[in-house]
Amino acid sequence: MQASSMAPPQRFPLNAMDNIMPRFFPSLIFTFRLQPGVTHDQALDLLQASLRAAADELPLLRRRAFAIPPTEDNPVAGRLEAREHLDWTPEVLHHDLRASWPDYDELIDEALPQDLLDGAQLLPPGRAHFDLDSSEGVPLLLAQANDVVGGLLLGVSIFHPLADGMSGVLFLRMWAKHMRLLQEGEAISATAPLLEIPPDACDYELLVKAWQKAGAPVAEGTEADWRVLGLLPPGSEPLAPRVLPPPMRTSIFYVSAAAFGKLTSVAAEANNSHGEGQGSGGEGKEQGMATATANDALMALLWRCIMRARRAAAPEDPAYSRPGAVAELDTTLNGRILFGDTLPWQYMGTLVYIVTTRLPVAELVAPETPLVAVVRAVRQAVASITRERALSVFGLAATRLPGYTADTLRWPFATFDGAEACFSSWLSLPAMDMSFGGKLFANRGIPDYIRPERRLLDLVCRNCNILPMRMEGGAEVLVSLTVDEMALLEQDPEFAQFAQLLC
Repeated sequence: MQASSMAPPQRFPLNAMDNIMPRFFPSLIFTFRLQPGVTHDQALDLLQASLRAAADELPLLRRRAFAIPPTEDNPVAGRLEAREHLDWTPEVLHHDLRASWPDYDELIDEALPQDLLDGAQLLPPGRAHFDLDSSEGVPLLLAQANDVVGGLLLGVSIFHPLADGMSGVLFLRMWAKHMRLLQEGEAISATAPLLEIPPDACDYELLVKAWQKAGAPVAEGTEADWRVLGLLPPGSEPLAPRVLPPPMRTSIFYVSAAAFGKLTSVAAEANNSHGEGQGSGGEGKEQGMATATANDALMALLWRCIMRARRAAAPEDPAYSRPGAVAELDTTLNGRILFGDTLPWQYMGTLVYIVTTRLPVAELVAPETPLVAVVRAVRQAVASITRERALSVFGLAATRLPGYTADTLRWPFATFDGAEACFSSWLSLPAMDMSFGGKLFANRGIPDYIRPERRLLDLVCRNCNILPMRMEGGAEVLVSLTVDEMALLEQDPEFAQFAQLLC
């Protein structure tokens, strides 16, 4: 149904954090084994019906993004607004792969080979071509059910200016809740409290009000300030693209529950040897940000081993070999943890900050540098992102940008050059216990795997994603490196103490 034929929508201007998000569709693929006797048509019908019911409870699922033309009152170009169409629901598209794909058992036996996960087949086509100036706008959510013999692969794409990892998982959990309700009825509430998302959690103005209540602070605008937003300073030259990207290889590694136990011990050693809260001015401790975690230890391990492989693959590259060469690790931080009661924990906009850790390359990769030293550096960098700093850089995004367009925003991560690495950790996202109902799907409706599409960033940069914690206490890690670098990483004895190659 076209937007022009609908009832007048509610309008929600996006805030500055939403407007600076890259305008693309991050995507995930959820895999489910069908219960005996269940047909793919039954699964598709219930996915659509439950999405409609979820949107009735959470109208946010009916939002689309549109460009707002500059006005005399607000001449900033590239601003977006969301419009909520209450008589429209996203459609779950359908793609039958049974004649051309391996059956579900074979996919699982082979640990779901990452190179099979072709977004052109498994994800909705609307994510690749969209127009924010059209009367249709750009939906928050696109979904496609893909049939394989014995199972279903659900491809989900989320428009990044309208949701980040946390808000995306929350509205997917809402969808999953209604899948269970349609299969099992109200009895599901007897096993665990049902997710509720209050209407005010969907108000993008909450972040603006928190900033104004704090006195509308604006950071100085140093390069470090802009980097917390994931941006280069306004006016920066765009990064020069490579004519041809290097040959790339993606591998999936598994970090077991036992390995996480060892990483927790490394984090505890970092805390005991350095003191909780050091480097945070005490404030990080108050906000629960000061103590090193197993996630910090995993980040430190990955950074150290990946940079060791990169340096060994290109020993003459001055980014690694020149005296004083510095390695930079950029990691994503869910900003909700910084705001306490100022924002509901279910805040449904985007709130992602970038934490940058720096160490000399030689020190980072040296065998004599203990892993706990790298963990401490990572934790100190996280602790430096306080509520005050988060609000002041929000002020930069709100007041100091000439526009929110591709011509005015510069992101520092889309490059193969230098000694920078960018990791995203989804470890704490509550995704791998998300049940879509046990009458349709095996494993109580919990997905066997959640994976991104293959080769997503291979044309622009390396990639590292720590995937959500699994029910058994382990987690998968997706790493994309050049072919030579990956061969070295897979042979790294320190890395092998914690991670095993899956596929």
